[in-house]
Amino acid sequence: MNSANEENMENMKDDIENIESDTNVVHWTSGDVNIDKLIQNSQLNANSKYQLIEWIEYSDFENIEFIAYGGFGSVYKAIWKNRAIKKSLWQTQKGEWDDDNGKEVAIKKLQNATNVSLELLNEINNNLKLNYEFCNKIYGVTRDPQDKGYAIVTEFQNDGNLRDLIKKNHHILNWRLIFRILYNISDGLSAIHRKNYLHKDFHSGNILNKIFSSEIVRSVVSDFGLCCPAGQSSEDKKLHGVLPFMAPEVLRGGEFTKAADVYGFGMLMLEIISGKVPFADRDYDLVLALDICKGERPPIPEYTPKPYADLMKRCWDPIPSNRPTARELQNQINVWNNIFSNNSLNDRQEFSQEQENRWKVRLAELATNSHSLKKSQNFLASKKLDYSKQLTQLIETGEVEMIANGNNSNTLYSKQLTQLLETDEVEMIANGDNSTL
Repeated sequence: MNSANEENMENMKDDIENIESDTNVVHWTSGDVNIDKLIQNSQLNANSKYQLIEWIEYSDFENIEFIAYGGFGSVYKAIWKNRAIKKSLWQTQKGEWDDDNGKEVAIKKLQNATNVSLELLNEINNNLKLNYEFCNKIYGVTRDPQDKGYAIVTEFQNDGNLRDLIKKNHHILNWRLIFRILYNISDGLSAIHRKNYLHKDFHSGNILNKIFSSEIVRSVVSDFGLCCPAGQSSEDKKLHGVLPFMAPEVLRGGEFTKAADVYGFGMLMLEIISGKVPFADRDYDLVLALDICKGERPPIPEYTPKPYADLMKRCWDPIPSNRPTARELQNQINVWNNIFSNNSLNDRQEFSQEQENRWKVRLAELATNSHSLKKSQNFLASKKLDYSKQLTQLIETGEVEMIANGNNSNTLYSKQLTQLLETDEVEMIANGDNSTL
């Protein structure tokens, strides 16, 4: 661990209150003093069940089932048999709480988590601080006795991420339901920003869903591994994410801001209306990063309602200050919600049934004729995006000339770009090699 990380770890320790050694709350141990204190502190100071987490023995899970790999680990679902916190002194001091016995939960196993790192502590702490209605709830921390890896236990949303929802449940989607989903997501992002946090990995794979009926879907923001307080400088400037969802100023090495999260929200809106990920036919590489920085955005389907397209394009604005805030997104989407809550057809003219029908036909076509992902797209999971030096060199020197070929598409680049693409470092990134993560 380098000196910067050691200092950050000490700061994290200072943020966690010291628990007196003779406290009656402690009847367990995670095997790590920092996790123990973080959990104990949450239990001693909680005023609601959303403000606490607990240590969960791995033996308290049953029916453990692998769900998916992600950019930073793997996710499993399980049944949580017994909630230990009901047996603690904390309950008698602070009142009755839901015990959640027999609850289906998600177990997020992080890569290389056999030892407690600053990154693991940060993710646990971020999840706890952002335990809000439209942010995925954290229950606690556990450890697999076989591989000795620590894992985070959260609420399980049984209908997958937003990408899964669009593909597998397109038949229930309509304007009304999509606006409700977008409202939930904007509410979650707004809550994160009100806490003065940045998500920093805002894409459709991190929006989880639970379908209650054909008219009710609960969508939540998840995965707070890269999340941090706004304005917090980091010695680790390495960027991770899904390329099309990353704002151009961030790709060029600029500071991440709340406006960069909003840029990702705009790309999420595009995925909903088009039925496929942004730039689905492109390699996610330096060439695409350069195009994004020079102003290229995905095509918007012709059936897209104008108000929807206008808001989406505002989120994509190359100037961060021109983008709406998360709160403004929430307010505008609520206006659309209200249009479909009343019975006046005149108010719905800009969201016509004909447009909705064309959209639904498109979603159905894509669901049955899905294209395979490119290797560089990394299964649409977050990966290292180490482009800033190359992009700065290309953009600032003015060496790149966009030359139109016979198909009127700007796909030929300067000799300098070709040389960069042929270097080992860029080739590794373009091929989606995650060995450095």
